[in-house]
Amino acid sequence: MSKIFELTGQQKALIADYRMKWYSMAISTQPVDKARAFSAIEAVYNKISKAEIPEIYYFESPLSGANLSFITHIHPAANLSNQRKLNNIIRKVKNQLLKGWLRSSFHPHLDFPLIEIVGQQFDIELWNILHKQLTFWSPLTSLIPGSLRDSEKSSLIWKSGKPNQQREIERFWSYLATGLVSPDTECSICGLLDFCTSELGCFIEEDLWNTLKAYVSECGWTFFFQHFCFTCQRPHKVLLDEQNRPHAENEAAIEFLDGFSVFAKNGTLVFDCE
Repeated sequence: MSKIFELTGQQKALIADYRMKWYSMAISTQPVDKARAFSAIEAVYNKISKAEIPEIYYFESPLSGANLSFITHIHPAANLSNQRKLNNIIRKVKNQLLKGWLRSSFHPHLDFPLIEIVGQQFDIELWNILHKQLTFWSPLTSLIPGSLRDSEKSSLIWKSGKPNQQREIERFWSYLATGLVSPDTECSICGLLDFCTSELGCFIEEDLWNTLKAYVSECGWTFFFQHFCFTCQRPHKVLLDEQNRPHAENEAAIEFLDGFSVFAKNGTLVFDCE
């Protein structure tokens, strides 16, 4: 197989356009279509797991995960006022979160094969240059987790618990995050693959590529587990500074329809709008 060693001037000029195209996708405020999102998630499950596709739950923002609202969906009959039954629910949820997350399957079954296929078609030095020029950090994933801190303390299950139970419940968000695949972080690698296939004619495994693109294009933050899945709406507002970093004075820079907000100045998280 002949390798690509250099780009034309015209190809080089297009790199910034592809980077901005996918950065714009990462901070998109286009509302998620629930049916299309569920279809894209099911396609991902078909690629990463041999198990039956689980129940998929939809929320308006990641706050519903951090504040543990998901527990009432996967255990709707839970009796939180009874301490023995509360202990059982805590144990069940912990086991479901620790033993059933599938994020570790997402990248080996989708990202890595696509990167390997395309990367093999390049001189390694050029491939590294393109990777550096086209990839970026997601501002949402960089900022949102900080604003979710301590959200579990507003939940009924936390308020129902004794101190030792509360300490265990406080770990649930970190357990839940082990199953998170945020589409905004995947946008970066999509920009690289998109440029290489669209502008340089690189071969790619179309089925995998279409699955990844559909997930990134149709979904908000999604938490992949063996027995259940949670997916979220995108923010309805993202305000940026001149360098395309989340920024606002005296209002939220990132805001979801359920009211969950992130305050940031020049891409740095702040905890109030003063």
